[in-house]
Amino acid sequence: MKKKTYGAKRLLMLVTALLMAATISAADYLVYSVVGTAKIYEGSKTVALNARKTLTTASKLVIGKESAVTVIDEVNSKMYSFTTEGTNTVSALLKAAKAPKNLSKQYLSYMVKQLFSKESKNLSHPSAYMQATATSYRATARDSFLLNRLASMAEMTASVESSLIQPKNLLSTDLDVRFDLVSCETGEPINPEVDVFTNCYVRVTNRTEEPLYVNVLDIDERGNKYLVLPVDEAATCAHLLVPAGCTVAFKSEPFEFSEANSRETFLLVATEEPVDFSILMSPIRGNGGDQMKSGIYRVSYLTK
Repeated sequence: MKKKTYGAKRLLMLVTALLMAATISAADYLVYSVVGTAKIYEGSKTVALNARKTLTTASKLVIGKESAVTVIDEVNSKMYSFTTEGTNTVSALLKAAKAPKNLSKQYLSYMVKQLFSKESKNLSHPSAYMQATATSYRATARDSFLLNRLASMAEMTASVESSLIQPKNLLSTDLDVRFDLVSCETGEPINPEVDVFTNCYVRVTNRTEEPLYVNVLDIDERGNKYLVLPVDEAATCAHLLVPAGCTVAFKSEPFEFSEANSRETFLLVATEEPVDFSILMSPIRGNGGDQMKSGIYRVSYLTK
């Protein structure tokens, strides 16, 4: 009897393990973010991989250099980022990925809802704060928390913007992030003195252990501002996500130094949660209230 019971228990454990393995192998993964170049095999051909696509562990992806694909496991409330260059199945990428980010059920529901909203597909370079619609999870008031933190990062002069771009002012940052501007022609970082009409793109390095949402604010010597990376009307920021511990290049968003004899300062701004980065186009003023944990990095260029 004992042997039969023992055998039955082993059989039950084996069946349970097989069922769990089958469940994992059949799991679906929702593509949340694609930065850089990524493709998926459909039969013998490859096509561009885009957000909102559903993958299985058998899906075969081709991820380019300095590129990243971030997926959501809705069943287990986890977020995984794939940065391994080359051709691999999702199963192999999951094994190579860093530890996943755990998401609350409420936050996951919010992220998916925002991702599939029509507003998330509308990207632009705004000239003013768009004030993305608030939801039950996200409050627009949190956007001002970012301004409060930026206002505290440098010694104040005439304005927050002028303080942030002053080379002599040291910036205090909460998050270890870096970036450079890379020439579209050579693929190399551009020099501090750059020829007018040079085309380049942003390359960001996230040295933290958390995925970060980023954008870059360009401020010229007259105080004119330009948001280098576009924002979506839903403030989803999925296309601005840089996974933990990696470098990604935003090659799909090139821009040009169009004015000669001009000094321009670029400020990389990073957060651990999505924000409406269009708020950076408004005057940056702090109100002394709550602050958001943020990263900042500054680089200046002079056009010849």
